[in-house]
Amino acid sequence: MTSGSTMTHKKQQILNAALTLFARQGIEATSTASIAKQADVATGTLFHHFANKQELILALYQTVKTELGQAMQPAPTCEELRDKVNDCWQQALAWAQRHPDKIRFMQHMAHSPYCSSEQHRALMATSMTYLIELLTQARAAGQIAPLPEPLVLNFCHSHFLATAALFAENPALAAQPEFQAGVFQILWQGLSPVAP
Repeated sequence: MTSGSTMTHKKQQILNAALTLFARQGIEATSTASIAKQADVATGTLFHHFANKQELILALYQTVKTELGQAMQPAPTCEELRDKVNDCWQQALAWAQRHPDKIRFMQHMAHSPYCSSEQHRALMATSMTYLIELLTQARAAGQIAPLPEPLVLNFCHSHFLATAALFAENPALAAQPEFQAGVFQILWQGLSPVAP
């Protein structure tokens, strides 16, 4: 193993350990020393890869959000915008069910002082480009209300986290088609134009 791949491996160990502890204990209650111990690396090694706790948290958050964004790939069978958004939504929820620790971490980050609202928006813009493009197209086609993009993305993000938490606590609900259809219906109706 080369020194570069060793460094990458150590960095990944630290991120994995941080995810486990943040999801289990919360962000505030987790120290960098406990992350280093969980990762089986020296504290100095942690600080070699991440200057401070905030840098580590933001790197992990970017990794998780990017992974979620990559899970939402366009389905070639969908032609209607509504169906494309629904497919994107269902892929995101399926990813959430496979990664409960990442969802718990995202829930902690939703209210964390470690990530400003500007950082949240910037990260959403870079990691959720496919979803943003779909919503922009739906707005232009008059299928969703002409609301400011940050408001729409905040609504989608909040509804996603709430639904992912519900399904994590009650996996049997996630398997029921009426619940899957219902959570998307709530999303789509929440974004729909208001009748005059």
